[in-house]
Amino acid sequence: MKVIDSHQHFWDPSRGDYHWMPKDNPILNQKYEVKDLIQVSDSIDLHKTVLVQAAATNAETEYMLNIAEGSDLVCGVIGWVNFEDQNQLEQLKIFSKHPKFLGVRPMIQDIPDENWVLNKNFDTFFKNIINLDLSFDALGFPVHLENFYKIATKYPYLRFIIDHLMKPKICNNKQEEFIHWQKGMNKLSKLENVYCKFSGMVTEACENWTEQDLKPYVDEILNLFTDKKILWGSDWPVCNLRTNYSGWYNAATNLLKDLSIDEKQNIFYNNAKKFYKLKI
Repeated sequence: MKVIDSHQHFWDPSRGDYHWMPKDNPILNQKYEVKDLIQVSDSIDLHKTVLVQAAATNAETEYMLNIAEGSDLVCGVIGWVNFEDQNQLEQLKIFSKHPKFLGVRPMIQDIPDENWVLNKNFDTFFKNIINLDLSFDALGFPVHLENFYKIATKYPYLRFIIDHLMKPKICNNKQEEFIHWQKGMNKLSKLENVYCKFSGMVTEACENWTEQDLKPYVDEILNLFTDKKILWGSDWPVCNLRTNYSGWYNAATNLLKDLSIDEKQNIFYNNAKKFYKLKI
């Protein structure tokens, strides 16, 4: 089965702007580059990959675009601009001229203000993202579900994608937490412009996770978004905290085993091509 990985990272901690990264974590705090991804994904038919920002700087976006220019494997980049600086609208327009620049992702999960995304001053950024035919990756937690719904509703022409199923707490979760996540995802799934990434699950699960732990969440997004609006992503190398690249890919395919070949191909390839408007 041909695969587009809709969500992975390359980084070099020596660059100095990955402020979230624990310096004492040997799995995360090391350099990851194209040759490493090729090696860890050699057991699957990885056709293309989408490189996603991991630092809240323009410099990292430029770093990723340079990688993309030198690699046929990288079909696009999701970068970052500072929504709090109106002068960054020009930077967004400059990035948009790069043929592999696909969209932006503010690091909302790391912002203390839960209502940050609702800032009225951000209106020009969202309108420019739409006008430049870019996309918006929504990185947050279940607490952000209602605010993301407000944004996706306010801008119906914004191509809007939920990263990592909105990172529900899978390890030792409580029923009320699951119900809150389920209700929020249900509302978002009814909007035509909203898609969901099937990624980032294992790092929300316990260290001794099983596929059965993930199944209720996978079943739920399949029911809500169907095979037409779900994109598979590895979240590599972050997934290495719980498994390896092929370990997550195999778990994902097992969790989707009841789908038809065509439905699986939508999730692992077609939907990424459609949502990100990939020219491949």
